[in-house]
Amino acid sequence: MKKKFALPIITAICIFFAACSSKETASSIAQKWCDLNGKVFKAEEGSAKDLARTAQKDFEKKMEEKYKDDEAFMKEVEKEVEKCEDASEGK
Repeated sequence: MKKKFALPIITAICIFFAACSSKETASSIAQKWCDLNGKVFKAEEGSAKDLARTAQKDFEKKMEEKYKDDEAFMKEVEKEVEKCEDASEGK
């Protein structure tokens, strides 16, 4: 009988730890921004470029709203963005 309860409990614990480990870091946010920046840079003029720019701006707004009270974290994100920005533009 105990074995029937063990599997669901172990599964729930694994799911919980997987969800907790997906926390955003300054470098992961910066990498996402740089990926979007690269798409803006590489997109053809017109609707493709507009869509890429909109996606980037939406991401920026979402992150600024989410971390607006954590100034130190936002500064760390800025530092990380500086590291990958030129590469995202092919420089």
